[in-house]
Amino acid sequence: MLRAGVDDRLIVVTPGIRPVENRPVDDQKRVVGVAEAFGNGSDYIVVGRPIRDAADPRIAAEAIQATIAGLFPRP
Repeated sequence: MLRAGVDDRLIVVTPGIRPVENRPVDDQKRVVGVAEAFGNGSDYIVVGRPIRDAADPRIAAEAIQATIAGLFPRP
């Protein structure tokens, strides 16, 4: 909704990103997934606890990066 009301000169940053599997036990009221955030017009996302609190933060971060790469495939 925000993207529809502003031009492309503004950057939209979405905090509170949670992978779908993290949602049921989450402590946030409003969260969105990676694909949902970019689909809604985000330019950048902020992912904190799902990476920090993961058993293996590197694997968690790489999984999120893989999701992003799938949304924006290189030609």
